[in-house]
Amino acid sequence: MATKRWKSLFRVLLVTAVATPIFSGAMSISSTSAQMIESRLRSALWGMFSGDALASPTHWYYGGFPQIQSDYGRAGITGYTRPVTNLPGSILNKSDPNGGGRRSFSLKFGNKSDENLTIIGDVINHGKLKYWDPKKSIHYHATLQQGENTLEMQIARVLMKSIVANNGRFDEDHFRKAFVDFMTTEGSHNDTYASTCHRMFFANMIFHKKDPKDCPDNDGHNVDAIDGLILPSITALAETARQLSLSGNTSLDMSEESKGAIQKASARTAAVTRSSDMLGTVSEVWANLVSAALITPIREGGVGNEMEQPLREVAQRLGLGNPQSNKKDQMSACYLSQSLPPTLDMLCKYTKQIDGDGLWKALIANANIGGENVHRGAVLGAILGARVGDEQVPKVLKSGLHDRELLEEEIDLFVNAVMQKNGDKKTTSKEL
Repeated sequence: MATKRWKSLFRVLLVTAVATPIFSGAMSISSTSAQMIESRLRSALWGMFSGDALASPTHWYYGGFPQIQSDYGRAGITGYTRPVTNLPGSILNKSDPNGGGRRSFSLKFGNKSDENLTIIGDVINHGKLKYWDPKKSIHYHATLQQGENTLEMQIARVLMKSIVANNGRFDEDHFRKAFVDFMTTEGSHNDTYASTCHRMFFANMIFHKKDPKDCPDNDGHNVDAIDGLILPSITALAETARQLSLSGNTSLDMSEESKGAIQKASARTAAVTRSSDMLGTVSEVWANLVSAALITPIREGGVGNEMEQPLREVAQRLGLGNPQSNKKDQMSACYLSQSLPPTLDMLCKYTKQIDGDGLWKALIANANIGGENVHRGAVLGAILGARVGDEQVPKVLKSGLHDRELLEEEIDLFVNAVMQKNGDKKTTSKEL
């Protein structure tokens, strides 16, 4: 009941949540250069890939650190680690491979010609259906290698490539096609699990013969979740950099039109794979926070936390209490109502005097919390990484990632595109 009351309040508050950008005000710093923004873009992306991969072994470990120790040793997670195969109590084996939520034993979609076809195994996550067997108890990411990213961050790579192909600009039609092609291509990724939104999307496409534009869906439970903020975070990074580049100078001041463009592009990104008004509006608020992390200057002397005020404003606009930097890191489930408060607390805690070592320690800490820590790790990595800069990112953070060399190439291409370094046609925010 408490969650239902929170969601009702949340929906009312979201009506006015994006009225004022959280990074409004005098932000112009004459010494800030395009080189700094490029560096922060790179570190934000490395942070996302790292936060996701570090936490994959302990994803949805609701037994906390003792459960983590039982599978990974007394010290828990200390670096990139391959997930175990078996996980007692795994919800994976109770999940519906043909749609959202828990497994249905009825012919849910009723199309007799497709009754032997499964979304998991045949349409997406090819060859992985055997791991979803209800008689087993399998880890959600049992097939991933050490340092390999989960599905949602693999889709983030698809989005990055789509943005590059569109001269640094998000285009939902291009991304939608790239997403469908990626998901339906055998061997495109190695993850075991696919979230409810993806299973529902492709069930609509295959069983209900819907156009991909009409396939995003919502089960009213598992779609309004923190994993839905990963793709909007990529777009927010891209559009912030693009708008700064289009301004023709290196000032951190942006017009209200540019700020609105960042918000709208982020919300449109969320809508490609999910049908959620709540997530769309939260994505706009979150996009403001991503922008603030990217452009807010570091105070000389490292005194105070420059991100504390933006974080408080995010919380206020979402109807949450002020983030606290002195709270113990908390485990949470995936739902926005449960995941956002501890995420903001962690950001308030770890953005204070953040450096490269602090980024790594924060992402390791998140991995050792359990619960819904994978997708939280990615969005934490975006904000914390943006505060660090590429020069300070520890070597261990990059070198341990499974696709390190490919990721580096893709990040370079992405940064060049969104910073408009390729000499391509410049579009205005009105074209969005």
